[in-house]
Amino acid sequence: MRRSLPASLRLVAVVAFALIACKSTTTPQGGLANARARWAARGPDSYAVTVTRSCECMPEASGSVRVTVRSKTVESRVYTSSGAAVAARYAPVFPSVEELFVMIDAAIRRGASVQVQYDPTSGYPTRFAEGDPAVDAPLLVLTDLSTR
Repeated sequence: MRRSLPASLRLVAVVAFALIACKSTTTPQGGLANARARWAARGPDSYAVTVTRSCECMPEASGSVRVTVRSKTVESRVYTSSGAAVAARYAPVFPSVEELFVMIDAAIRRGASVQVQYDPTSGYPTRFAEGDPAVDAPLLVLTDLSTR
């Protein structure tokens, strides 16, 4: 005759299994992979997004920029405060969603301290910092995503 485990022991086993399963999917690389999959499934090929970069750096490398992407190619980057185009040398610090995924992946692979949040529906990164923003690490915040 086979005896079953007491209910309290079964509950502990289920909770332990759930915690282990959750831990494996919340690693930085796991979170990135899940977000990229959501973006690939739901993200538009053409969109505009405001990228705000906060840091103690040159004025051209901080502030808010509207990034416009058409057919998965960046069409323009303009400062929201002036409407002026972002100079080519500053373009990389105001990434498109796809470029930001690449930046996040590179930081994770380097073993950097990464803080990132993703949109729960479409998966695009909404906040990203490599290092500690309190100690002058740039903070990127993406808002106002709209399809084109």
